[in-house]
Amino acid sequence: MSSRWCLVVTVSNVNNIPFGNSSPRKARRSLLAATLAVCGLFCYASSTWAGGTPDLVAGAKTFKANCVLCHGEDGHVSATGKALKAADLNSDAVQKLSVQEMIKIVTNGKGNMPTWKATLTPDQIASVVAYVRHQFGKKK
Repeated sequence: MSSRWCLVVTVSNVNNIPFGNSSPRKARRSLLAATLAVCGLFCYASSTWAGGTPDLVAGAKTFKANCVLCHGEDGHVSATGKALKAADLNSDAVQKLSVQEMIKIVTNGKGNMPTWKATLTPDQIASVVAYVRHQFGKKK
């Protein structure tokens, strides 16, 4: 489920709106064009990560499908991860990384961690990083 949403504007009975000296048909087209432009900009702005929040549900799904083998379900390294010297996602070293540093590591790989840029979309990478920070960054 996505946290993204868009504003929907409906214009009803535009024939009764006074438009001054311009023809009603031309004015309706202008009103419709302006409405669509505003809605388009709003939808674009609300769908970007900077303006919205990454989808934690999608991040959890991506994590379980791609990361658990090495990092374990709880973020602690699995047996496979230990053999590959994978990072413990609960560690201070990982949690001190900035979001951008984590995105760079997931995207390009580091050490024995493979690159994920050919497998995951930028939105999936942002969501899995947000999930890791949310789920494993908590001090217990």
